[in-house]
Parts: sequence; C-alpha cells; structure tokens
Amino acid sequence: MTGTCPAGHPSDDSDYCSVCGAAMPAAGVAPLPPRPAPATTVAAQGVRPRPGPRDCPACGEPRAASDARYCEVCRYDFVAGAPGRPPTAAAPAPASAAAPAPAPASAKWQLVVTVDPSLDTEPDPATPPPAEPERIFPVEASEMLVGRRDDRQQIRPAVALHDPGASRRHARFLLERDGTVSLHDLGSTNGTKLNGQDVVSGSVRPLKEDDEVTLGRWTRIRLRPRP
Repeated sequence: MTGTCPAGHPSDDSDYCSVCGAAMPAAGVAPLPPRPAPATTVAAQGVRPRPGPRDCPACGEPRAASDARYCEVCRYDFVAGAPGRPPTAAAPAPASAAAPAPAPASAKWQLVVTVDPSLDTEPDPATPPPAEPERIFPVEASEMLVGRRDDRQQIRPAVALHDPGASRRHARFLLERDGTVSLHDLGSTNGTKLNGQDVVSGSVRPLKEDDEVTLGRWTRIRLRPRP
C-alpha cells in the first residue's frame, strides 16, 4: 500500500487513489482519518455508508461482479475510474432533445418475453425460474429499456424482468425511423446473446422477424410482427 487518500481509502498508487480516483495528498502529509458518525445519526439523516472497496465510489452500489465494468445504477466505469455512460455504437442524441423521438406510426412489432428454464445452466435451488406466462410488449416507443426493476433507485424498465441474472439496465430495444427494430446492449454484467451468439458489449444490432434475444439466467425475448 502506498498511502491513504483524502476519502480514507488505502491506495496502491501515489498520484491518484486506486479505489476512488481522488488525488493523493503530497508526500509527507498524512490525511486526517475520517471521523465516523454515530450509526443513529447516519441513519436518521439518510446518509449512505461509505462504500467498501468493491462498491461503486460514485453511488455506493455494490459491484455486481468483480469483473463488471459499469455500475448497474449510475453507470460508473470501474475500468476507467470515472463516471461515464455505457459504450454505444449509436450516435448520441442532440443535447436539446428533451425526450425520445416519437415512434413511427407504421411500427408494428411486439416483444414476446418468456421464461425458459433450459437456459439456466447453473440452477440455484434458492432462486428457481418463476412459473410465469408469456408476456407481450408492443414496441410503441423509440426506446424500451430491458432489465430488473429497482424502485429504490427509480429504475423502472419498460420490459421489467424477474431474472436475477439480468442487470437493472441490461439492454434496450430501439425503434428506428424506418420502422425496424435494433438491440443495444448496455454493457450488461452477464452479457446478451442474439440467436445464440454473444453480442459485443455496447454494440447496436439490427433485428429481423423472429430473432431471439436471450439474457440473464432464463429470459428469452422474440421479435414478432404485431397481429
């Protein structure tokens, strides 16, 4: 260990903290240890406890996996050590755009979401696949987020999954202006597959009728024309 950063993290680097990225104090100047607040005071004020070494330094959310690049809540980049949005192959939206563009009136697609226990290659008796019926989501918006719902973090995907292997912001379906649909992986922890093939993290893939997207432990999503 080289030293302790102003936030109290043990750092392996002498210039910037290897945990949170804060500038290290000048050599020979030891930072004062943070004064711990009483548990009752912290709870009463609603202050989030100081993140541990595997927690997100930006929001304190536990890291989904030791090799996960992005925080599932605030999209902090653990590799770059800085806040950031997930990699994307799509052109960024104009800064003046206050809301996603309306969906084309001619769009006639739907997402058919099913639970497929055969996809669960590492079953956990504590969390078996739910016995839920097929769910259908009309593709009526230009963007549809797919992932696990988290009311505490105000993450409410348009396609909410009951799958512990899915990220909160796992992927999104994009309805293009020409009426076609694309899949955008949002740097998810466990990845996404299209027709059984891995999707490059952050990439955008055009879809066609009956293409199948699999993700998480048991989620299968098929693109079909609306009746």
